[in-house]
Amino acid sequence: MTPKQVYDSICHYVEGQNTIICNLHSACSPFQGKSYMCTGQKSQISVIDFDSVKTKADIDSGIESRKSVDAVVHSPSNTFFCFVEMKSWDLLLTHNGNEANIRKQAKKYESDLPKKLADSIEICKQITGDNSILDNCHIVYILITDIPVNSNLNSGISSINSALSALAGTSSNLNVLCNQLSRNIMNNIPKVETRYWECRSFDNELSNL
Repeated sequence: MTPKQVYDSICHYVEGQNTIICNLHSACSPFQGKSYMCTGQKSQISVIDFDSVKTKADIDSGIESRKSVDAVVHSPSNTFFCFVEMKSWDLLLTHNGNEANIRKQAKKYESDLPKKLADSIEICKQITGDNSILDNCHIVYILITDIPVNSNLNSGISSINSALSALAGTSSNLNVLCNQLSRNIMNNIPKVETRYWECRSFDNELSNL
């Protein structure tokens, strides 16, 4: 199947459930009583709420709740099938922004993100009844965040640690740490391509796949 055919099969299973990534972001979703962080720039690309897919699949199978990514989508070029997970660094930086808490959160992401992908792939196979449904698809696993991601792209962990010692606790420095840890986690997920994007650039980045 092509990525779009896989997407359509999943969409049929849940009878729609199309949304945008902004509505799946608890920090700014109107469905969570919040307002969009980027009101005039919210995403225009339709995705499937994959948590809804997972919930239905688990009920249909009578099994304990599994983990899942937040959304799935195919690239506009129909070249890639994308599993999309959203993680907020902004909330942590705003309320508990220090190096120890950031590293603790990253440890949770490190174990959580691969499991979400693995379970989501199995759910796709289950609901379509086809264990080979993704075999011919180029899979991309995308982590979306709500902080700027383009600063200090080439910084390594050691240079970040040195910077943290010199500029402990500064907002920009902690952003760099969040981004580097996130990239490290995604780079260590095997067998699929991965990306790490800012939520505000999601449409543009996806359109370039």
